[in-house]
Amino acid sequence: MVETIPSSNGASRTGELARPRPFAVDVQRRNDVAIVQPHGELDLATVETLRTALDGVEIVGRLVVDLRGLSFIDSTGLCLLVTLNQRAQRDGFQLTLVAPAAPADTAIQVSGLDQALPFVAADAEYTSN
Repeated sequence: MVETIPSSNGASRTGELARPRPFAVDVQRRNDVAIVQPHGELDLATVETLRTALDGVEIVGRLVVDLRGLSFIDSTGLCLLVTLNQRAQRDGFQLTLVAPAAPADTAIQVSGLDQALPFVAADAEYTSN
């Protein structure tokens, strides 16, 4: 079962004529793995939607946050990832992060969080233990 949590913000910072995909979060469960997949731009206007989705997930063993659906991530999104990693360490669950594709991964690379947080390759099979 996939649950989608839409955001009310679908505005584009770039002013392009093409309408961006509204921010949304898909939540799935596969055995003891919870998979959260945000789509769109993760920024100050949308970070609370992802935070709410993450707070609502019952984590049994492992949480995967698949960021490949993001087209942008700002410092508020990065802060959320750092906080989530701290929560995983405190609460004792395994956290796996799948990085977005370029250029959305720029902030993660520049900040060094690709080395500090538990990122895996985009093609990794993240549902296995």
